[in-house]
Amino acid sequence: MPKKEPVEIHCAECGTGFRLWIPVNALSEWEKGSRISCVKCGAQHLVRRDKKGFEVASFKRSAPVAASAQAPAASPAPVARAAAVKAPEQTAQGTEAVLVVDDDRLAREMVQHSLKDLGIRLISVKNSTEALRILRSENISLIVIDLYLRNPADPDSQLDGEDLLKKAQASGLNIPAIITTGKDIIDDIVLDPKWYDLRVKGFIQKGNPFWAEELKLKIKEVMYKD
Repeated sequence: MPKKEPVEIHCAECGTGFRLWIPVNALSEWEKGSRISCVKCGAQHLVRRDKKGFEVASFKRSAPVAASAQAPAASPAPVARAAAVKAPEQTAQGTEAVLVVDDDRLAREMVQHSLKDLGIRLISVKNSTEALRILRSENISLIVIDLYLRNPADPDSQLDGEDLLKKAQASGLNIPAIITTGKDIIDDIVLDPKWYDLRVKGFIQKGNPFWAEELKLKIKEVMYKD
């Protein structure tokens, strides 16, 4: 699988944050700059890459205005993104509840933004410990879970997505799930019969800025059919 580097774009026009994954073998093409549209409002952003990482500028009429971006280098994160996120995060007040489990704050925000008009109650958590607590206390209709969820930096994140689904099923919970992952999805993973036993209804790859919209369509499909 080709290695990829992420670049995060925060739109100065509408405040939406989203992420692109750039294949390493294509990085040289980004040195001259590429124009990227915001996934929500369509505002144009110029993305360049140099030895220090990615730089993003948003275009407001004819004058570019500097915007923030964070490349995967070891430089410290911007202050605005360093604040702790309280969990669980909840949006909407629908009758159906969807649990989103992902240790990536930006990924959770993208899902919340995409699903806000779906008429469901969305509960977002960042690790397996919080997810199990919600599963025991709430009536969850669907789980959206990151495949590689375990995070050594978080003592409450002891299980990957597959192990969390197994533990939930072993406790008597038979809930359909959709798996998300930032890594390339290959047939050897998708076609494994174990996912059928765990009631996994689909896989969504988080490698493009529109993956949250793809997830929205998959959630509608699963909740109408299940």
